[in-house]
Amino acid sequence: MIAIDSEFQSLIPPLSDDEYERLEKSILAEGVRNPIVTWNGTIIDGHNRYHICDEHGIECPQVERQFESRDAAKIWIIENQFGRRNLSKYDRSVLALQLEPLYAAEAKRRQAATQFGSTVVQKSAPPQDSGKTRDKVAAAAGVSHDTIRKVKVIENEAQKGNETAIEAREAVRSGERSINAAYAGIRPKICTICGKPIQEGDAYERDAYKHRACANRYHDLHRARNAGRFTDDGRRICTICGEPIDEGDAYASQPSAHKRCRDMRISEQRYHNPDKSLLENVAEYSVETLANELAASVNDLRSSIDESLRINEGEGVKLTVRQTRRIHKAIDNVMKAIDAIRGD
Repeated sequence: MIAIDSEFQSLIPPLSDDEYERLEKSILAEGVRNPIVTWNGTIIDGHNRYHICDEHGIECPQVERQFESRDAAKIWIIENQFGRRNLSKYDRSVLALQLEPLYAAEAKRRQAATQFGSTVVQKSAPPQDSGKTRDKVAAAAGVSHDTIRKVKVIENEAQKGNETAIEAREAVRSGERSINAAYAGIRPKICTICGKPIQEGDAYERDAYKHRACANRYHDLHRARNAGRFTDDGRRICTICGEPIDEGDAYASQPSAHKRCRDMRISEQRYHNPDKSLLENVAEYSVETLANELAASVNDLRSSIDESLRINEGEGVKLTVRQTRRIHKAIDNVMKAIDAIRGD
């Protein structure tokens, strides 16, 4: 007796009417070329062949496979479809998404078996050290993990009854729209300050990717931070000498310092060499001069970034350790490039 498991059958994308008709004609003319595959007497591959043979009274050959668990059988069913069906990128991704919980469950089962001294591992299951689950799923489908992520959002929204997502999904399957275009039309807007979704009506008027409350709080902090940089009558405070800057006393591109203070600092950085005469200390533009200017700018940038991180952390907006390290590493790389210019 051959059994049919509805859960196993649901894992296999159904044939179109044209595909089913062509398969039926082929079996009637040439018989079954590929036997159905069973596990413990239950079909795991060949449901359509079995139904056609049963309907026409044709003998249907079969081959039995062995699996350690039901999840291992499911993984084989899904992975087998990738090699046998001409599926679109979207359908391959949808099929692969069903592997996520299965891979996780199999990994836990193998880990538990290893702890109790068992070393038997199902060949169809991915190795434990093969990377993150999303990368394994993407590799199985032959797409990028970013494509898997976007398809997952589209499917989740469609299953919630989101009409826009349902329409987008059908457009992708019909070839009228790409996965990227479909995702762009339904992706949730995430606040760039707090990282949480933005509901309709909660967006800041000038920036749709910020909550109104987050943007207002950020601007309040920014104003408070800059309050000490201006005098009561609205003049800027020079960041070098600490004195007010009158109109026309600062360069338009560098309004935070007096022209004389900026020129003096640059002069000290470029040309200060007590061993040279006054004439020899006249400004000479060179690669070393440029490198010194760049280094000073990068150091200013580093201080500004650290201050911004500190202020935002005090308001509950904190980067992860990994994100902070990436920022500091980027600054360090710029400084290394400047040092390399000096050494050329």
